[in-house]
Amino acid sequence: MEDHRLKAFCLVFEMKSFSKAAAAKLMSQSAMSHLIKNLEEELGVKLLTRQGKTVTPTSMGRLFYEHARKILEQYKNFENALNTAAGLIKGPLHLGAGATVSSNLLPQVFYSFSREYPEIQIELSVSSEDRIVSDLLEGMVEFGIIQGSIKNPVIIAQEIADDEIVIIASEDNPLVKKKTVTAADLESQRFIMPDIGSGTREFADELFREAGIDPERIKISMTIGSPELITQLVRAGAGISLVSKWSIFGAIKEGSIRLLNLRGGRIRRKFYLISMEREPSTAATRAFADFIKKYRFFVPF
Repeated sequence: MEDHRLKAFCLVFEMKSFSKAAAAKLMSQSAMSHLIKNLEEELGVKLLTRQGKTVTPTSMGRLFYEHARKILEQYKNFENALNTAAGLIKGPLHLGAGATVSSNLLPQVFYSFSREYPEIQIELSVSSEDRIVSDLLEGMVEFGIIQGSIKNPVIIAQEIADDEIVIIASEDNPLVKKKTVTAADLESQRFIMPDIGSGTREFADELFREAGIDPERIKISMTIGSPELITQLVRAGAGISLVSKWSIFGAIKEGSIRLLNLRGGRIRRKFYLISMEREPSTAATRAFADFIKKYRFFVPF
């Protein structure tokens, strides 16, 4: 029932970028641009203007956004009400998750969930944890999946899986020969770091502090949002990094990267399902919440 062009427009409006909006919807940038162009042609007005890599709404675009959000919310409420009244487990399910969760945890969940509930249409937005929380508060997603706990008192968080932050290096890095590495060892290396605002970056800074390292003294050569690309660059010898153990299972199994053991122990954390409702209000959200809380995740190592 929902108009995908309205949803595409709202996402570009909110993220101020065609490329980021396309990545969040797991589609190409050209496809996203085509949806917006098609919408503008039908309306006969310019909604968005490009300024370099940034997208700025026109006055008509800002007006259209206000009404588009209301229309999409009404569509969602209408469908949910009908499905709930009929006892049907179907309809859209809007989720937000970070890159690590989306690439490594959710494929196994979605495969099993979709086989059990084929009438539920999952819509996943891949973004930073800050953005996931913002989307949840604004009602754009029903659930978020984040790494680590959340301090906002209005958000309900339920643990669903364990995680661990590990330090990785290429197999020819001299540090792999050491049984344990020290703070001085790490300060001598160039780091490829996750995006600021990501759960992994937050825990990386925590690991540095617990090891007695000032994060400001770390030599950061690159900041990258893709765990897969970070792993490839580490494998190539471009630097070392801190990543979730979930994102490196294949590379560890191949032996193309190695784990560095930091003196002082490991940093463990949890993955949480976050929502605004203690009891999900629709059949689709109830089904997903029950399913993922009971799901037994494959543990990489």
